[in-house]
Amino acid sequence: MIDAKTILDRFYSLRLGVCLPDLKPGQVAVATCDRRTYAGLGYGFVRLLWVFHFRDHAAVSIHPAALAEVSRLAWRRTPDEVIADEFVAATAKALAILPGVSGDAGGGSVIFYHPGDVEPVTCDGEVRALTPADGDRWAGTRVYAGAADHPSAERGEAFGISLGARVIAEVITHEPSVAEMAHLIAEDGIEVAEAYQRRGYGKAVLAAWTREMQAKGRVCVHSTSSDNVASIALAKSVGYLEYARTRVVT
Repeated sequence: MIDAKTILDRFYSLRLGVCLPDLKPGQVAVATCDRRTYAGLGYGFVRLLWVFHFRDHAAVSIHPAALAEVSRLAWRRTPDEVIADEFVAATAKALAILPGVSGDAGGGSVIFYHPGDVEPVTCDGEVRALTPADGDRWAGTRVYAGAADHPSAERGEAFGISLGARVIAEVITHEPSVAEMAHLIAEDGIEVAEAYQRRGYGKAVLAAWTREMQAKGRVCVHSTSSDNVASIALAKSVGYLEYARTRVVT
């Protein structure tokens, strides 16, 4: 059976267009962007994404028109240097020559994965898979779309926690950005109603979703911004480990 880390390496190698496992510790690789990924997400072909790999590797994915200049900038630099603000500024300047690209530095994110089995988490609500027939019974103001309306609800891959007639926590399954890995990778999208946050409901619904995805043979991924302390703590509380950190220039 393929382990979770190998699947993740394969997934991000396809996404970046460079084979992460082939990189030696301390090496930096530069590759063109995966057009299927970025076009599918509506970014066009002008997004820079680099991954500070958990084993101290780094990879840079870049618009082909700026590849030579970014390759020069990355040459002989360590992963720490590639993720540093100085490199961000230099790369943004190189990208600014492209039509329609602002060259602004975006925020960072942290990518987690769960390497093993998850214990069930109990709470005072009913945790179960949602279906389209459930409709929207959300408690309070919603930030994201309803889980019952998401395509993953039709596959039994959306979960919620109900307190009486109200749904106070939900999680859906995002479609992976590399379609051929859909049977191996599952990324969550989670929301807890504001009045019910910090009471263990997020942990309970994420654990239930993770167990279901693992039962289907999927590696579970949780991504969040590097300044979202609550989301990072939630992932770690369920046993997720950090895989990589990313920075973006558009």
